[in-house]
Amino acid sequence: MENHPIVTLIQKIELHYPRELQKYFTIVTKKRTEKLYKLIVTAKNAEQLDKRLLFKKIFTKTYSDKNDYLWRNEIRILKEELENFLIRKEHAFISKNNAAYNDWLLMQAFDKLKFIDGLDEKYDILLKEKDSYASYSFVLDACMLQLSNLTHKIPDITKRSKAYQEPIDATKQVLKDLVSASVARLNVYTSYYNWISYHHQYKERAPLILNEYHFALEKNPIANFYNHLAGSVTDSDEKSHQTQIENLDAALQDIEPLYQKNKLLLENRVIVLMAKGREQSANGYFQEADAVLKSIKTDIDNLYPQHRTVFYVNYITNLVKYKKYKEALYVLDHDFSTDNLLYKNMLLQSRLLCYLYLRDTNNLANYISYDLDSAPFPQNYMLKVIKSAYFYLIKEYDTALSIISSLLQAKYTTDNMLYYKPISVIYKKLYTAAQKNSTHKKIVSSEIKPLQDIVDEFEKNAPNEIKLVSVYLWVKHEIEYYLQ
Repeated sequence: MENHPIVTLIQKIELHYPRELQKYFTIVTKKRTEKLYKLIVTAKNAEQLDKRLLFKKIFTKTYSDKNDYLWRNEIRILKEELENFLIRKEHAFISKNNAAYNDWLLMQAFDKLKFIDGLDEKYDILLKEKDSYASYSFVLDACMLQLSNLTHKIPDITKRSKAYQEPIDATKQVLKDLVSASVARLNVYTSYYNWISYHHQYKERAPLILNEYHFALEKNPIANFYNHLAGSVTDSDEKSHQTQIENLDAALQDIEPLYQKNKLLLENRVIVLMAKGREQSANGYFQEADAVLKSIKTDIDNLYPQHRTVFYVNYITNLVKYKKYKEALYVLDHDFSTDNLLYKNMLLQSRLLCYLYLRDTNNLANYISYDLDSAPFPQNYMLKVIKSAYFYLIKEYDTALSIISSLLQAKYTTDNMLYYKPISVIYKKLYTAAQKNSTHKKIVSSEIKPLQDIVDEFEKNAPNEIKLVSVYLWVKHEIEYYLQ
């Protein structure tokens, strides 16, 4: 049972809604189902999740292939109840945050009752507020219901024929709005794909899907939002940082009036601000990025746990670049951790960089034994660079040079290594100079000048994103220290 999907689902529900689910079980009064849930939740190891043991506790009889149907049925019931609970949760959440959803539900109810006055009222509200709530799918459905009820509303066929035109025109307009919003949203994912394609050197890139429709796309608020968000994602080096920020700011302006009415769209605002903070950090505006990311930290913690990992990785990375090392370490120790291997290695890198800048060799020593080869590129590369810097700080220059030399000799499949290798060269020359001057308090100025020249050359040729890589900023900082 350890890897059974029902166990995973229970663990995730228990993480987010433990009290609410307990209340739900008191309502549905399925004692056996509740007992099975609690047994799975409280299981401390794989043995306690053994199917035979759980079966014995639930049915007070020994499990066999012959009575396996009892087990399968109980699992089915538990799954159905968990799904019913989640449906109720989502219904309550959407109902609380989007009035258009409630009006749409009422139209379904009024349609069954053939309560024409109620249908007319909710239809008028939905149509009038279609752009305010950006819930075009609900409005489109309301339009269709209004059309289908003209038979009941206007018995006279002659009068009815004249009444069709207006709601049909309204329905067509809402359909255009819905398609435009959907295409714009698809453009966001296409832009992300193009970005991944470009930066990872794939040959094929998907074009934006804009020209497969036979009518002009509408410019409604939510479509504008998604198009500006898509425009902020660059698939080349030509789009400037300023253009990206302008698109993100425009997206924020688009979403501002929408989420005031439709609270479900608040998440979009948070996503844009995360992107803005990340973009500012990637271009060296660390103070501005810190302010933006801090402005959404409470919302991330309280409302959007699904974004916590990406948010905190970017937040902590920027704190390191902003030289807020003790604050970054506090966040790492008290606010966030993850089991995701990729992000775990990124956070380890941030932690080591903090210790590196603080010249805290004791804490560095506690972490450099981590299995650095398990991390993907460029994390494994950067972690090894930091490991070499640790030995440099404790003046074991032979070991530092050995590690950095192995990185220079390694073969990497990514073209980005063209930019990362020069960083290793700078480290190697720093270590060599430090070893040569080990009997002095500082490296002599005649040895520092060539190091500064290499840094200046790197600054001229490397892309901005590489010049802002933390391991490069550290070695640059170290060389500048000797120039003082």
